[in-house]
Amino acid sequence: MQIFHDVAELLFPQRCLGCGALGQELCPTCGASWTLRRYVTGKDDLIVHSAIAYSPIAGRIVLASKENGIRSADALILDALSYSLCSFSSQVSEGISLIPIPSRSHSTRRRGRDFLREITAELGHRENLVLKNILFHTRGIKDQSTLGARSRFENLHCALSAANVVGRGRRVVLVDDLVTTGATLREAARALRCAGFEVAGAITACVALPLR
Repeated sequence: MQIFHDVAELLFPQRCLGCGALGQELCPTCGASWTLRRYVTGKDDLIVHSAIAYSPIAGRIVLASKENGIRSADALILDALSYSLCSFSSQVSEGISLIPIPSRSHSTRRRGRDFLREITAELGHRENLVLKNILFHTRGIKDQSTLGARSRFENLHCALSAANVVGRGRRVVLVDDLVTTGATLREAARALRCAGFEVAGAITACVALPLR
């Protein structure tokens, strides 16, 4: 009912996800940093399509979704991933599957959800594509936020594996929120190819330019 909506607005007024200003989920200034564009990075063995150039504003939106479970932030990331997926329009077919990068188990417990899996499931529903949640960590890894490119690749070397499921030979697209060096996506692609899948490429909501 409208009265409950009005009361909720008074108690919990909407704030900009980027700067916290009252009034909109993204104010015009912050909205300029969340503009959907086509970005293509990576190499021939793994092309990555992204929609948003990473910035401090984009970082706050990603964290609002990942750490705080704010649905309006989820929706922005979902729209960005959908835009990235359009870059695969000539490659994607109904038989392709979406595979999210797995969160570490303790992160999932702390957040109370696997945010990327949930958003990827919504993306699959929107685009009529199948979600396969088959990647998992085989060992512990360090927090990568302070690591450089070389250290990230070393940290993730053989850290992922794919569950033994039906579908070997099927084409898949990897899904992540952000590509910084490409280390995580490359390790995921390695694990899937070892399991017999054909990795068509990857999509992310954001890309840190230039890749580190």
